[in-house]
Amino acid sequence: MPTPRVVIVGDLLYDLLARVDGDVTLGTDTFTRIQAVAGGSGANAAAWLAASGVETHFVGRVGDDAFGSFLGDEMERAGVLAHLARDPSLATGKVFVLVDGAGERTMITDRGAGEALSPEDLPGSLFGGGHLHLSGYTFSGGSRIETATGALRLARESGMTVSVDPSSVPLLRDIGTERFLGWTRGADLCFPNLEEGALLAGTEDPGRIADTLLGYYSAVVLKLGAEGAIYADEERTHVPAAAARVIDSTGAGDALCAGFLAAWLTGAPAAEALRRGVGLAARAIERVGGRPKS
Repeated sequence: MPTPRVVIVGDLLYDLLARVDGDVTLGTDTFTRIQAVAGGSGANAAAWLAASGVETHFVGRVGDDAFGSFLGDEMERAGVLAHLARDPSLATGKVFVLVDGAGERTMITDRGAGEALSPEDLPGSLFGGGHLHLSGYTFSGGSRIETATGALRLARESGMTVSVDPSSVPLLRDIGTERFLGWTRGADLCFPNLEEGALLAGTEDPGRIADTLLGYYSAVVLKLGAEGAIYADEERTHVPAAAARVIDSTGAGDALCAGFLAAWLTGAPAAEALRRGVGLAARAIERVGGRPKS
């Protein structure tokens, strides 16, 4: 069975990553290597999907500047078909990512032009079958919410399957869990990590999180970090994390989504799709940045 094309609506950002093995002392110098890479949760998932051989379209907004041109070129090199609006008044979004010695990251974000993603940026020709994957960051406010809900409406009208990744605990707190669940109710898949799932469901127990979220979605993939991941519909499937040397956890969840979708959309059993997702996540944490090597 061929893989349907995937349309991702989300964020495309310019990441500056600094990996610090020791402590960072505020108010003075910390010397380390800083790397500039393409980022953004939705765009990272798109790159991993394209690397898995899936026809992948990405919809986003960047500034009309050198950073936007760089990011567009990076999407092309990754094999992603990018549909990017160029904003004449807002700069391309940027993120400073601080990675500690255990591979955990702290991000300071300026969404820039991505904050102005609008329904007019959605190419209607993309919504004619296949699968829509939405990054939770598209629900962050303003015209982005209209864009996200508009994409969901177009997908449902054209018979596309749909998945959503909540993406961020602070985001969910800002917009409210009830609003997020209401906007995304009926999606075929939801991909929360454990912290996001706990906030959405009001419990930290993975089984109860799955039970609660199945009241809103047809199936749930709960990302458990070092414990692997759980797939839940009428049944439960757990796959442990693949062995990996943790360098940088940035984009691991995006890679898991992509690996799962690449298999699931061909009709693979949930356990096989979950193994594919966990395997890609292991590859992601063994490198700096959230993308496969182009």
